[in-house]
Amino acid sequence: MIPRPQTTTTPRLAILHPLLLVAAVLIPWPQEWATARAVMDRLRSPATSATEKDAEGRSAGYYVELVEGHGRRSSHHGRTDRTVGFHEAEVIQYLDNDFLLFELKPEAHRTLFGRPFITNAYGMHDYPVVPEKSEGTFRIAVLGASMDMGWGVRSEETYIHRLEERLNAVSAGKPGRPRRYEVLNFAVAAYSPLQRLEALRRKVMRFEPDLVIYSATTLDIRLMEIHLCDLIRQRVDLKYDFVREAVAHCGLTDDDGRLDDQGMLVNKPTLKRKLRPSYWWLYDQTLGAIAAECRSAGVPLAMIIIPRVGPEDAPSARAEPVARLSAMAAHHAIPALNLSGTFDRDDPAALAVADGDDHPNAIGHERLFEALIQAIAADPRLSRLVPCGTLQNDGDRPDGRSSTHPQQPKMEFSELP
Repeated sequence: MIPRPQTTTTPRLAILHPLLLVAAVLIPWPQEWATARAVMDRLRSPATSATEKDAEGRSAGYYVELVEGHGRRSSHHGRTDRTVGFHEAEVIQYLDNDFLLFELKPEAHRTLFGRPFITNAYGMHDYPVVPEKSEGTFRIAVLGASMDMGWGVRSEETYIHRLEERLNAVSAGKPGRPRRYEVLNFAVAAYSPLQRLEALRRKVMRFEPDLVIYSATTLDIRLMEIHLCDLIRQRVDLKYDFVREAVAHCGLTDDDGRLDDQGMLVNKPTLKRKLRPSYWWLYDQTLGAIAAECRSAGVPLAMIIIPRVGPEDAPSARAEPVARLSAMAAHHAIPALNLSGTFDRDDPAALAVADGDDHPNAIGHERLFEALIQAIAADPRLSRLVPCGTLQNDGDRPDGRSSTHPQQPKMEFSELP
């Protein structure tokens, strides 16, 4: 049951209150919080905090432009680069009266940020693949947004492709017939958690995955907002009962959804204000639906929390949303790998695809890959499913830099039962 939001400037809707308070005791929290009391105080409100609102506000224009607009210019360190919007890049196709709203075009061949952006026949930023799985193949499906899709990098430069290469290299070095691994990239830029759920049901499961990795970022609440506003603006059926329930309890009026002669929302700020208290509850319900979908299919599910490049994901800015994400994963018994500190030691200018853009370039994806390898090796559940070894020394890295994560002891590999 969702309580109706209070009609105050800062709603204090008690969504997730018991869940997050219990999770605050049960799971490890970021070092940025000095005491457990501080953690629990931050989690008492389900509404978006002031810190989160500030970070989302700085990113709001960029991500609206990414989906609908034509990019923008920005300057940093005396260099000006032009970001590229989704619409302008011509890599997506819009879907009429569809909960997904848009998807990647199949067989797209474009150049973004000086690199080829190519999709396969199924609209994935990935190599050609067929739904039928070959014998002896272990398939991993990755759900995510633009960070995972690889906005501004080649498909082979993404951390997803690097993970596949690593798994197959480790498998080839083992005695007996090697297992083949395929890590399939189902991520689409600007996809909200709800769109990832829909993609799982409509697209991912037909590829017979043996493991699903759900990628989360601190921007997911903002992507949820964009998606919900566009569903309301386009009069698309909300489809899921828990989405309808949440929206019904937000006290929306006909005037909140009123459109101008260009088909745009007239009272969008009011609409967003009314929707905002429901976002974290909606996210928890979405994650629960994803977990249930995987359980019913007998497919393991894991979550990774990855960072953006730049100050919006600095330790102080990300602490609260990362804690919320971790709490939700614990609530649904989903193994969660927190990679949010991966970029902390790097100069953002060296990791971004362009000035003013928070997407990682090829170096950033290399950092994510390294952090993911170390995190998987440290998790007994996942390391057994996907034996990818560890980065044993600096020589394992092309730049000789020490790993972001602490060294883990060398592990023994074992097959699935």
